[in-house]
Amino acid sequence: MVQFNNILASVREQVVPTSSERKKLDEAIKELQILSRQATSNLPFKTHMLHLGSTSRDTWLRGDVDIDIFIQFPRSTSKQDLEKYGLEIGHKILPNGHEEYADHPYVKGTFNGFKIDIVPCYAATSAIDLISAVDRTPLHGAYLSDQLTEELYTEIRLLKQFFKGCGVYGSDLKTQGASGYLSELLIILFGSFTNTIEEISKWIVPIRLDPNGTSEHFFESPLTFIDPIDPSRNVAAALSSTNLSLIQHYSRELLSRPRIELFYPHSMEPITNEELQAHIANRGTSPIAIIFHTPDIVEDELHPQLQKSLSGIADLLTRHGFNIVRCDAFSESNSIFFFELSSIEIPSIEHHDGPPLSSQPHASAFLDKYTKTDVYGPFIDNDHYVVERFREFDNAVAFLKSEAIFTARIGPDIGDSLKNHYDVLAESELLTLTPDFGIHLHNYFNPTL
Repeated sequence: MVQFNNILASVREQVVPTSSERKKLDEAIKELQILSRQATSNLPFKTHMLHLGSTSRDTWLRGDVDIDIFIQFPRSTSKQDLEKYGLEIGHKILPNGHEEYADHPYVKGTFNGFKIDIVPCYAATSAIDLISAVDRTPLHGAYLSDQLTEELYTEIRLLKQFFKGCGVYGSDLKTQGASGYLSELLIILFGSFTNTIEEISKWIVPIRLDPNGTSEHFFESPLTFIDPIDPSRNVAAALSSTNLSLIQHYSRELLSRPRIELFYPHSMEPITNEELQAHIANRGTSPIAIIFHTPDIVEDELHPQLQKSLSGIADLLTRHGFNIVRCDAFSESNSIFFFELSSIEIPSIEHHDGPPLSSQPHASAFLDKYTKTDVYGPFIDNDHYVVERFREFDNAVAFLKSEAIFTARIGPDIGDSLKNHYDVLAESELLTLTPDFGIHLHNYFNPTL
């Protein structure tokens, strides 16, 4: 236990912001308040600037500062005006910012070296009053201000850093991990970092946490944490089953074999061409990759489409007789679908069962269909008619280069990009992937905990 406590003390020293960071943040907030007043002074209605998020309640990690500024509009404001004036205000505060989209557009950029979001929202007094999803955020801020104590600030930082070390910090659809808000709620519920990981280590999934005990809503999630300000919402909805399992695994590791490395993500070197060739030779598999230009859409739209398309193409390959050992999708300026096949080539014929002889109408139709076609058979296997027929494709590269790929379930923006242009790479062509996808391929071929 001494070693465990020493590790926590060491991590605490590294995650608490320095006095210079705090001073710089305070100065930035003051300047943003001035800019906000200037940007909203001529509006036909009154707005309120709210500083929210972890920097507003002192739960942010050293060196990881995102400032969330919300511009709260009267409830009588039309959606059109909220979007129009919200963007105008955002661009006045952040002249070099760019627009992104959640429930409605907002402006994202940098200010004095900090990452900033300028988000318009409606005023709301409770979850019943919500007009858009982002209206919850001020309610979250008010709830946490009432619940948090100074003693909990560093406990929250420890949990956030631990989640980072596990590789599961962030509720975006790429990470599918734990949000900062979930981290804060877990510490409030269990009282400390140590209590939290002890509880997590004992969980039997699925887990349901409803501190207020007021929700009648149930969710198909490995972890449900009912939002204390909105009983219809699961704060842990983004957390995947795999990532919850990782959190549980590393919680047990930290308790049984405490080490500081569990708080920090592994530093990965890109895979070399020699290493890639060695992995393929050792595994005896035949990888292929579909490479295409990444659609210009926000991350939370891109990654669900990548996963849908990966699954759809994998299903298509499987239905056509190709055995997939494992597959994954990676995204940079280009994206790839990486399929590790048992073999690129499969037999030219496939076994195809017909109906049982007892089903006379169907059996007769089967015989009529295949008697005069280029197949082996029909013949009888036990009580069924059978043929061995020729496949349309016996080579995975040729198959994926054909129009057949577009019969798979593919996300709309991914489909448009593939229709514009894509390449299928195999064998030595895969070595061209290491400059851009070296880290991804290193992680793929080294799937250790």
